[in-house]
Amino acid sequence: MNVYAFTLRFFRFIRKFVPDGVRKSDFIQKSWYLLRQKLGRPNKHKQTVLGHISVHITDHCNLNCKACNHFCPVADENFLDIESFRRDCIRLAELTNGNIGTFWLMGGEPLLHPQVTVFFDIARTYFPNIKIVILSNGILLSKQPDTFWQSCQKNGIEVGISNYPVKIDRETIAQKVTTFGVVLTYWGDRNTEWGKIFVLDIHGQYNYKKKWNKCTLANTCTCLREGKIYACPTVAYISFFNKYFEQNLETTEQDYIDIYKVKNQQEIFDFLYKPLPFCRYCNPGNQESMEWGISKKEISEWT
Repeated sequence: MNVYAFTLRFFRFIRKFVPDGVRKSDFIQKSWYLLRQKLGRPNKHKQTVLGHISVHITDHCNLNCKACNHFCPVADENFLDIESFRRDCIRLAELTNGNIGTFWLMGGEPLLHPQVTVFFDIARTYFPNIKIVILSNGILLSKQPDTFWQSCQKNGIEVGISNYPVKIDRETIAQKVTTFGVVLTYWGDRNTEWGKIFVLDIHGQYNYKKKWNKCTLANTCTCLREGKIYACPTVAYISFFNKYFEQNLETTEQDYIDIYKVKNQQEIFDFLYKPLPFCRYCNPGNQESMEWGISKKEISEWT
């Protein structure tokens, strides 16, 4: 048995001792990456499909949960440009052959966008055979016109509701779903338990390789923004935090990959399975519990 096969078996054995909050599959993949880097071997992936990609249709939100890991409570009002979205879809489809696990249309609150259904048409045009989900907090869902539901049905768009402890008109939503034959799913537990998924160190003093190895967001919440792919929403949307609180948590060209500069999908996979310099600002695995509530836009919600 060669050293690589032995080491992989060893990782599989010790994964049962991985701390809570760390995805075991991520632990294996990331540990394998670090081993190969130390041995001076290139990192090869068997991955052939980008698991999922999420896009903000809007950055702002009508709910604004405290400690939101997309920083929506402190984001300026912003609506995604339709033609920019179209260009990014065309390029991403070229790189992936139109094959992605799930395409998420979200925010912020995506239903705030006055042309939300246009994004359905574009996404389905360039990704004809994949799962596409619009993820909403549900507050505005019962007020959507029939044309919204018709577009969901026509384009095969699944409607997802983040299960926050807020009042929504579930009866009307259920009626619309039945009438128009749309798939509806609820995400998360409807209760008041909440917590910081991460705790930011504004000074960036953490060991980024160690923190990346513990992170449950890296590579599982991949974001596309302005032609760039980010491994997690924290780095993708940190500019909102920086602007509002007058901070400078730095992102560099090593913290994202430009879809217009890469030659193939493998370059994206190679990027996603390596530590990012930005990870020095995050402290995953130390989630702080709190009661769910509306953000007061205090820096302590994220630090």
